[in-house]
Amino acid sequence: MSALIQLQHVTKTYPMGEVEVHALRGLDLEVPRGQFVVLLGPSGSGKTTTLNLIGGLDRPTEGAVLVEGEDIAQYSERRLTAYRARKVGFVFQFFNLIPTLTAAENIAFALELTTKDRAVVRQRTEELLALVGLSDRGDHFPSQLSGGEQQRVAIARALANHPAILLADEPTGNLDVETGRQVLQALRELNQKEGVTVVLVTHNTAIAPMADRVVRLHSGVIASDEYNPHPVPAAELNW
Repeated sequence: MSALIQLQHVTKTYPMGEVEVHALRGLDLEVPRGQFVVLLGPSGSGKTTTLNLIGGLDRPTEGAVLVEGEDIAQYSERRLTAYRARKVGFVFQFFNLIPTLTAAENIAFALELTTKDRAVVRQRTEELLALVGLSDRGDHFPSQLSGGEQQRVAIARALANHPAILLADEPTGNLDVETGRQVLQALRELNQKEGVTVVLVTHNTAIAPMADRVVRLHSGVIASDEYNPHPVPAAELNW
């Protein structure tokens, strides 16, 4: 697999009054296309900062963030916005669905950012609802859905524009164990069926066995980087 994402000697420093917080300290990381990677570490380890840099939500203090060979850290704000809309899908701990829109309308809203073709929007919305097992829930509002269903809608929305990269920040943190397993299984199936590269951030070590690769971060550096030849199905995870 070729490298889709490359972080080269990346540092990120945040000024906090008279003190500087070093979130990343010379990070080097490559993620091949199609891989399911878990970034594991405690709060403050740099994992969310890494995710934000890959997603174009932040820029490094030093170093390069290459996606398909281009340094997105050098993009203009306008170009970064286009990159996020077309190349990256985001899934967060809190679902961030629009409460006044149905599940289908939440997905369609994301599609309408890049196309005004109503037929395309309708067809892709139906495909995505089916993909996450919610074909019969498209006309329901978020308040009428369970937490797991809302997260699956959020995943479908993240996939609306066929992104190459899906970034998930603690996607099971607001869910019970069984619902969390279902959401993780949905992410894994999308990774395998759609070929989407998944980078998932968590502090939960129990999730690690389902990944192709586990990168442990500590104090802004990689503490370990392990490949898993036999990932465990999400249904068998125990935490």
